[in-house]
Amino acid sequence: MTLSEHLAELLQSYEQSEFGLRQPGTEQTITAAELLQTLTPEELNRPIATETGGRGDFILDAKSGERVFQIVWSPTREGWLVRQFDNSKPHYYVTEGNLLVSVCGRAIAPADSRLQHEVPADLGCKRCFQCLDDRKNATATQFHPRLPSIPAAIASAITFRFSSGSSGEEFKRGLLVYEPEVVGAKLARRNITVTSLGESKRVSIDALRAGYHAGTIPSDADVLVTDTRADGELYCGEGTVASVVEAWEKAPLDFIDRQEVKRMVKEFTLPEYHIDSKAQFADLKRLYDRCDRYYRRVASDKNLKRVTKEATKSLVFTLDESDPMWDASDGEKRFVEELRTRHPEFIRTEGEKQARRSRRQKQKLEREARRPLIETRNNLTDFPHKEMLLEAKDIGTVRVRDIKTNIRSGVMSPETLVRYRSTDEWVELCDLNNDWMKSKATSRQIEYLTALQRQHGITDTIPLNISRRDISARISAIVSPKET
Repeated sequence: MTLSEHLAELLQSYEQSEFGLRQPGTEQTITAAELLQTLTPEELNRPIATETGGRGDFILDAKSGERVFQIVWSPTREGWLVRQFDNSKPHYYVTEGNLLVSVCGRAIAPADSRLQHEVPADLGCKRCFQCLDDRKNATATQFHPRLPSIPAAIASAITFRFSSGSSGEEFKRGLLVYEPEVVGAKLARRNITVTSLGESKRVSIDALRAGYHAGTIPSDADVLVTDTRADGELYCGEGTVASVVEAWEKAPLDFIDRQEVKRMVKEFTLPEYHIDSKAQFADLKRLYDRCDRYYRRVASDKNLKRVTKEATKSLVFTLDESDPMWDASDGEKRFVEELRTRHPEFIRTEGEKQARRSRRQKQKLEREARRPLIETRNNLTDFPHKEMLLEAKDIGTVRVRDIKTNIRSGVMSPETLVRYRSTDEWVELCDLNNDWMKSKATSRQIEYLTALQRQHGITDTIPLNISRRDISARISAIVSPKET
């Protein structure tokens, strides 16, 4: 970027009254328009860089790094700044040194942030609106002393600020530096903003790469890479479209990525592609996702037979060869249509549909038949009193712990009649387990009530089959409201 281009960009982005320029070490400030008229063609074509931080905004010589001009922001610059975060409301900002500070004292922003003139009251910060109303009312009242300027009034209320250069922290483009250069392996997780012809938009690295190779995005367009952490963005490098795409295409794979490549290739019997970079891995992942999506769509269609993953892949490849953009819109519907047309043998006949329904009904009945056994085993696993004795009809006394072994050996079944006491009625084992797990007290409740009775000298016995309602009533009768 040349000096003339940067000055033109400043004039396009900000009003002339919002900023001025001065040479470091001098006090005279001039406008960007005046500077453009005074500089020679050689100076205007001078390659420059920019530096933004707690000490100010500077225009640097690109080769030597020497500070050529400083951007001085007007102290009267104020307005609404809309933050680029969903959970943050717009605040009213004023210039304080090289920063923009909200009048509510709760937020801060870089000085080169753009300001808006009006924001609806229901969208903006309520405290900022209240501060502005108080300021207007105080100015309109003759007997009320005039309030000091907003920057002076809130300077002491700033609770956080940009760290100065002495702390060792660096700022670029008004952002705290998280990564000084673009890290190719991390571009899939980064925010990428590309600026072309004065228009900025955020795109993914895959979209940037596709646009670059298609020629729809200029290779020399400016790219800013950031990362979102907590409630702010951090600087992660910058460059041109060509350099960022090159970094993505050269980023090596890690161990997990290589394992994923093997899994995807094996699952759909894909060709043994030579995958060495993150960009190639992303291409393979898109192909895998398409095949997986179409495979699942066919599997969920009751009118189609089950298609193997290899057959799904083969049809996708065939369609891609005939028309690379065949699934640009509603690809799942188009895939099913092509499958019906090219492979009518995968369409279920009415007889096959009836056989499928019969098979499903048979499987359902088999599951229902196995349910008592499965539920009984699960309840026996969670039964709270494994040493408790039950009386099994025609078998004798058996411990709860030994029942699962007897079921496996065929001695007992979920329908075996059992009872807890000789005075109880006979009931099937599965019903006894279900009732016990739903309504009987747990071991911890019984232990807690036992300890309470011991503390209060109560000797009443607590049966193992006491209900949860009864044990809660006993505990409530012993424990006073203050103790609970």
